[in-house]
Amino acid sequence: MRAMLTRVQVVFWSAVTASVLLLGVVWALTHQARSPSVEDRALLAVASAGLTATSLVAARIVYVLGRLKRHSRGR
Repeated sequence: MRAMLTRVQVVFWSAVTASVLLLGVVWALTHQARSPSVEDRALLAVASAGLTATSLVAARIVYVLGRLKRHSRGR
């Protein structure tokens, strides 16, 4: 059980770290020059999609762990 929790923590913090890095990319690209190039727009789209996905992964982990905790108290 302890190994599973450690693995979950690693995945959670990896998702949070990736989210923060992608948020920085999105922030930098949106505050760049007034007319971004096609490459900048593509990078912004990919970074935004990655930010959304990693945020959802982290949120799902928190939700499942909370549900497991509530379920274990009920037994």
